[in-house]
Amino acid sequence: MTMKKNSLVLAICIIVLELIGGMQTYLTQLILPIMAADLDAQDMYGVITGVGSISTMVGLPIGAALLQRCRLPRLLLTATFVLIIGAIISATAVNIWIFLIGRAISGLAGACLAMASIGAVAVGLTGRARQLTLAFNSASWVVASIVGPSYAAWVTNLLSWRWAMLCYLPFLLAARIIIAENLDSNQHPDDSPMPLKATGLIAIGIILMIVPVPSPWKYVLMVSGFLILGWVAIISMPPHTFTTGGIRLHALAGLFFLTGAYYSANELVTLSYHDLFSGSAKDLGYIILGGGLGWSVTGVLAGLKPAKNPRHYLIRIGTGVGLIITASTLITVALATRMAGLPPHPTMVVLWISAGIGMGIVYLDVLSTLFEDPIVPDGIPIETIAGSSVIVENLASAMFIPLLSSLVAVAFPQHGTSTTITPPTWPYVLSWGLVAVLAVIALSYLIRSGHSEKAAWLAKPAEADQSDRAAQAQPSVR
Repeated sequence: MTMKKNSLVLAICIIVLELIGGMQTYLTQLILPIMAADLDAQDMYGVITGVGSISTMVGLPIGAALLQRCRLPRLLLTATFVLIIGAIISATAVNIWIFLIGRAISGLAGACLAMASIGAVAVGLTGRARQLTLAFNSASWVVASIVGPSYAAWVTNLLSWRWAMLCYLPFLLAARIIIAENLDSNQHPDDSPMPLKATGLIAIGIILMIVPVPSPWKYVLMVSGFLILGWVAIISMPPHTFTTGGIRLHALAGLFFLTGAYYSANELVTLSYHDLFSGSAKDLGYIILGGGLGWSVTGVLAGLKPAKNPRHYLIRIGTGVGLIITASTLITVALATRMAGLPPHPTMVVLWISAGIGMGIVYLDVLSTLFEDPIVPDGIPIETIAGSSVIVENLASAMFIPLLSSLVAVAFPQHGTSTTITPPTWPYVLSWGLVAVLAVIALSYLIRSGHSEKAAWLAKPAEADQSDRAAQAQPSVR
């Protein structure tokens, strides 16, 4: 009875933490342009997002190593306290450099907590309890898509972005303490999802993309860093992922560009509206609420009724990614024309909701394609595909978010100058145009994956028919 009670308490706290994690995602997205404007650091958008990406990628192997050497409850509590210290440093920062120190500390601790949380689910829960917890974790993002933007906008508007970073921390600490108290110290260590060599190259590539140097060296370094990250993407994936591929490999390549497009746009949408249309915290809250709710609700519905066959899969791919392409293209045109007489806020809300719905339609079906055995065996173990799916999303975020954020930052004078300007639209227009290009590339890979599956699906009855005929042609032995 006590074991069941502990499992229930543990499951509830893990779900609460997933909810808080979703809220943190929306909070970070909303306060970024407001904080950067307050600290006179809008020209350092790329540095801010890049530091978060570097600390997260570096923290994953550190978390995996600590998980092998430390008791899980102690690791959870220590990493939580470190994360809180980092958040306090950022929230009380008097300049952008102190904020970045806090962000780096929080990012490292957050990555260690991500590894420890996986261990908590694996060690503390078993059987049906584990399955239900993972299911409710996914459903909690529907709640997070409402509560997260609402909390971030309300607290930022009523108090400030600084308080928005602090007010939820007691709940985070309480949930972590309860989890640690209900965990058994016995654990099975997990390997890092990212090799150390690849992690080092990713850090170098991001640093080159975000380093604040004058033009034209900035563009040279951005291209160099992008090429390094592209090479890491190629060597980290199974062979032929981006070339000849197959059903699952083309789906993996499509997922890389799809998440790169959407996650980058997720950062750009608040930066664009805040900088070009003087958006308030309330305005930004409605925008990210619409997009997040569109993805989460549509994703739940799509998950309840997955694609039945390759034809349905291709229809969903075309519809979902088509919505993302259309939304990003229309945002590009709208920013280039300063909305062309349209009301800026409703226009941005509607377009971003459309992109969120598109992601909800397509995302789970792509994951299902990866994790289901293909009709024609490709010889790739499920462990390899599972690991690659984790790497591909992290790598896409680390590659494209800092790149496009750095491009947007070109609109502002170098940090330290007190000149107030109206930023030009071209960096935002170019960034959104690149999002549309990434989505088009994703669509091409996903369509190739769908057509490969359709061809295998159609060939299957023909092969079965030929086998039947061959069997009938054999003389019967009695």
